Amino acid sequence: MLQDLKFSKELNLLFISIFLFACALGIDLVTFPTILSRNNVNPGLIGIAGVSEVIGGILASFFLSRLVAKTGMIRALRISSSAYATSILLIYFYQNFFLWLAFVFFMGCCWFIYVITRQAWMNILLSNEQRGIATGIFSMIIAGGMAIGPIIVKFSGAENYSSFVISAALVVASYLCISFLKKSPPPQISSQKISLKEFFNNNPRCFVTRFFLDFLSYSLLIFTVIFGSRIGLSYEAAGLLITAFMATGFFDVWVGFALKKISPYKMINIGFLGCIYCFIIIALYSKSYLLLLILYFTFGLSVACVYVSVFKITNEDYEKEKLVAANSTFQIIGSMGSLCGGLITGFLIDIFGTQGFPIAMILSTVFYFTFLVTYEKKYSQKN
Repeated sequence: MLQDLKFSKELNLLFISIFLFACALGIDLVTFPTILSRNNVNPGLIGIAGVSEVIGGILASFFLSRLVAKTGMIRALRISSSAYATSILLIYFYQNFFLWLAFVFFMGCCWFIYVITRQAWMNILLSNEQRGIATGIFSMIIAGGMAIGPIIVKFSGAENYSSFVISAALVVASYLCISFLKKSPPPQISSQKISLKEFFNNNPRCFVTRFFLDFLSYSLLIFTVIFGSRIGLSYEAAGLLITAFMATGFFDVWVGFALKKISPYKMINIGFLGCIYCFIIIALYSKSYLLLLILYFTFGLSVACVYVSVFKITNEDYEKEKLVAANSTFQIIGSMGSLCGGLITGFLIDIFGTQGFPIAMILSTVFYFTFLVTYEKKYSQKN
């Protein structure tokens, strides 16, 4: 088992970079909604702000493969990380909602380039034997970083500029780790794009799984602070619910080991079942802070089963030189889910109040299982 956890120097540096950037994202998940709430922006518009970042990522997906193939991985990573860090420092000074939308749209472009390029580099370096466990570690360090982010905010303050400075510094540190890889030539990649239709035809279950995974995850990350504050929690206490969710990252490695014996498709179904049960309980009873922490933690365990499994499936479906294009399209699918999650969850909160949040989470999982039953029935009839 320990032998399976040994990776090359290049992969270890990428893992550290991913962790530091995740810490920055964890801070932003608390500070960004807080600044908007402080300026009396309603939940529906906060959802639109989150969606604006997703749309920026979708736009970047159209030119990502060509950009990285032309400029090289190192340069693309340097430009995108620098622009992202600068935007964090500027976005604190809230002027109006439309300027905020412009900022997060630009940040979405930078985020997409930085994250997908780095992720593709990691997957290119991995062998097929390492992929499941490495995907678990990749997921674990993201979860760990995003869990630490709200804890940092607990001490630095959700409304203080120091939190934004710390976040920007972590982004810069994340790139500095990658800069040590200059002596290791980045792999050559194809500039070919993979369309959404092509991806869906290749693996419909993978497509739908990623869509609803990001619908759930993004809705939770964007609206937890709003949900928590509306049921009487402080912004910082609500942020720690995100920490409870992300603290399950250690479990991702065990999912990677389990995938050696369990079908990833079966693991995905187990994960979605856990998700729906957690939010049914939250919808019925959300007065106990301790219970919320436990349910968010359990939800994180369930998401881990889905996340690691669907990433493993995708990275085994395509050849190495196509992984940037495949991961780009894979992220677009997730961005579509995030976009729908941000809009629909914000809309349901406006209609049903606080209960709109768990209602959105439950409905999205119901839709996944509806597709699964329909797909399985159609597949069995063909065979």
